[in-house]
Amino acid sequence: MRYPRGYVALSDANDVPVLLHIRNARAIQFDQLQDLILFDGSGVAVNSLRWRIARLEKNGVIQRFQDVRYFGKPVYGITPAGLSFLESRGHILFSLPSTSEKKIIHSLQIPHALELVNIRLALLRADILIAWKSDLEIASRNLVLDGPPAKDYDAIAEIEIDGAAHLIAIEYERSLKMIARYREIREILNQDQTVNTILYLAVNNQLLYTLVCELSTAHKHIGFALSSSFRQSPLNALMVMNNENGDHVSLREFLAGGIICPVGSF
Repeated sequence: MRYPRGYVALSDANDVPVLLHIRNARAIQFDQLQDLILFDGSGVAVNSLRWRIARLEKNGVIQRFQDVRYFGKPVYGITPAGLSFLESRGHILFSLPSTSEKKIIHSLQIPHALELVNIRLALLRADILIAWKSDLEIASRNLVLDGPPAKDYDAIAEIEIDGAAHLIAIEYERSLKMIARYREIREILNQDQTVNTILYLAVNNQLLYTLVCELSTAHKHIGFALSSSFRQSPLNALMVMNNENGDHVSLREFLAGGIICPVGSF
């Protein structure tokens, strides 16, 4: 079949799953995307993924970020044209419409976005991840929620350990905030009713210590851990709990003290 000049034929079966991964991650590298495709069971042919990415980039549906070449590998993000195409297929985000004038992601936020993909992949490789919502999906849902203010978490994951499903919010911290900001975060966490269990992952020990000191009094079931340790082995990485003793526990032990996720609640 021949298409008119300038027409871009995009496949619901093969292009849409790829574009959804790129959009929801905000920023992603090819190897990460390839691994997500392998895990998601969408049926997209991995052996043609590099050709597909080149084609989507050529037609302006995705873009390559030019100001992050120090990563050594290209980093991709969706464009307004890509958002518009997804919207035409029913994949709408109130938090990021194609008509928005704001940048999809600032260059300084790209390392944060890439690490969240790595955290997701670590859960997939550990064979405990059932479902994952990105910050864009969470923010989109929160915009239409009727009730108390809800926090726009970096991600919400449904994981299954020992036959029990758990819903956990994931926050990844790369930089130190002002003390006043941590006070605001505690208040937001206390008001949020969407998730009871939160996992805070920090880039280094100094930041981890600050998070424990500033957020332990929040009225949530919170665990604090180093992101690098968690990515290496989610089930075995030790985390600090926000209980009276500040116990150091594994993910399995941490979740044993949380609320089990009801079926279909994600």
